[in-house]
Amino acid sequence: MKAKSSICLLCLALLWAPVLLRAQQVSPTVPWQYQQSFAVGSPTAISQDRNGQVYFLDRNHNLVRLDSLGRPLGTFSPPQRGRIAAVDATNPMKVLLFYDDRQALLLLDRFLRPITHLSLLDLDFEGTAKVAALAADNGFWIFDETALTLHKLDLQLRQTTISTPLNLILDRERFDVRQLSEYQNMVYLLDYNSGIYAFDHLGNYKQKLPFTGLHQVGFRGNELYFVQEGSLHFVNLYTLQKRSIVLPTPNPYVAALAGQGHYFLFTRQQADLYSRP
Repeated sequence: MKAKSSICLLCLALLWAPVLLRAQQVSPTVPWQYQQSFAVGSPTAISQDRNGQVYFLDRNHNLVRLDSLGRPLGTFSPPQRGRIAAVDATNPMKVLLFYDDRQALLLLDRFLRPITHLSLLDLDFEGTAKVAALAADNGFWIFDETALTLHKLDLQLRQTTISTPLNLILDRERFDVRQLSEYQNMVYLLDYNSGIYAFDHLGNYKQKLPFTGLHQVGFRGNELYFVQEGSLHFVNLYTLQKRSIVLPTPNPYVAALAGQGHYFLFTRQQADLYSRP
């Protein structure tokens, strides 16, 4: 009788072993490894180029560039102070700084040296630009909060080539646009109160991703990612499939720059660098 019982238990163990093994493989515990911290002047005027280098403003409003391991690669100290509302370094050969108080665009080369300074007043731009981003064809995307319009500016022609009214999309009483980005021939406009609006490269509205309360979004591979409620969420841009990673505690992170195994997590005062396989 005891022999039969032992054989039954052994058979059950052999049957359940693969299931238990798969369960452990599906949800492994991967720890965050803290590396170091950096003081920042803004948790949202941040960017990452295609080489994995990160860009942010320090407490003195200088632009700082680090590699993925947190090693300094250069600093740009603006000759004239102003409020930098957006940094776009998606093209490391041409880094964009947008000053919303001066309504000006400043381009830096790969050595963080100024190459072009452009005032929107010189283009007879009559609105008020809230955010700006680089376009793939050497132009700029600008959100005009006065006219609720998405504009594309051509630097060589020095004029607007695309204007998309957003009055039927955005709520004039509630909109709070925080970011503008072009990625994989699409343009993404982040509104804190209503979500992420997607347009094609001609400015045609395509869809809205209903993720609200976001301070900043990033892009990696075919995914868009953002910080919300203590987790880093990734959304596939084509299937809209979502996955999430719980962030380390207790710091109240509001934004992130995600690389290959290295993550810069931003609070309102600092950036914490973590490694994670």
